[in-house]
Amino acid sequence: MKGVFFFLLFIFLNVRNSTSLQFIKPNVIGLEVNGDPMIQKSKVLLRCGDQFEGTEIHWQKNGMTIPDQGNNITIAIYGMLGGNYTCHNPSGELLNHTLVLVKPVDFEKAILTATDKEFITCVARNYSGPFHCFWKWDSKRNGVVVFVKASRNSQLMNCSLDVDNNGLTCEEQQCPSSEEVNRISLTLMVRSQYRLEEHQKTFFIHDIIKPDKVSIVKSKDDEFEWEQPSTWNTPCSYYPLMYEVKVVSHRKDCTHIGNHSEPHYTNLTQYKVNSRKSYTFCVRAQDSLTNQVWSEWSEEKVSKQKSGRKQYISYHYR
Repeated sequence: MKGVFFFLLFIFLNVRNSTSLQFIKPNVIGLEVNGDPMIQKSKVLLRCGDQFEGTEIHWQKNGMTIPDQGNNITIAIYGMLGGNYTCHNPSGELLNHTLVLVKPVDFEKAILTATDKEFITCVARNYSGPFHCFWKWDSKRNGVVVFVKASRNSQLMNCSLDVDNNGLTCEEQQCPSSEEVNRISLTLMVRSQYRLEEHQKTFFIHDIIKPDKVSIVKSKDDEFEWEQPSTWNTPCSYYPLMYEVKVVSHRKDCTHIGNHSEPHYTNLTQYKVNSRKSYTFCVRAQDSLTNQVWSEWSEEKVSKQKSGRKQYISYHYR
């Protein structure tokens, strides 16, 4: 196909002051509708292109021919019934296209599902690397990402969408030791069929810090030593970590909460367990300057078996 132009001019005809038009990206527009869109009709003027003025133009909606002809047509949008509009020359060659989506401003979000009232969750493993944001699609809808943008102080960040369409990774060029003055602003637009939703999230990196799991490097005679995550910033004195240590029954995992699993907090990287029974040793890390999210648990199961007067100890890493 030759000479296809991807800039579509359009004019919005306001209907009862209840709608407005949003340019999302080339060839994609969102019709913002206040109130109930199911009982409203909106009109949008589409233009195939300046270079096609005075020529014979035919139109299609979602691949089906519609009676409208000419370089400019006025379409009516009922409810959520947007669509992909294409213009063609008499031989059927595609000249231009635009995707019209409907964004009901007053409707509850339905394409993504919320976790703890948050539709988007963001995590950073340290202060100098990328951060990752993810979301969960509603199982009853076929959701697709339409547009995403992350910026700080009007500076765009480099972002890449995950292959599974369930998240994205962004990175900015900023010194990890510099103080954060402005928040990161994230905009995510998703659609299901022709329904459009917009989600926004703002945050500082220090709000979303979650260190990786610590590495247990020594375990002998009930004495344990560990190292900070390999992905964590150095030096340790500038980026201190707090560690939570607890000992639970060997039949339990580290998420167990009980009377016999009281946590111990320390900034040291060693700990001695006093127990004659088998147990599970647990340790995790947190940025001590922000007291935000804890890392996942690192654990080691210790089995103690008695044979006569002698005790045998075996260690199982996880």
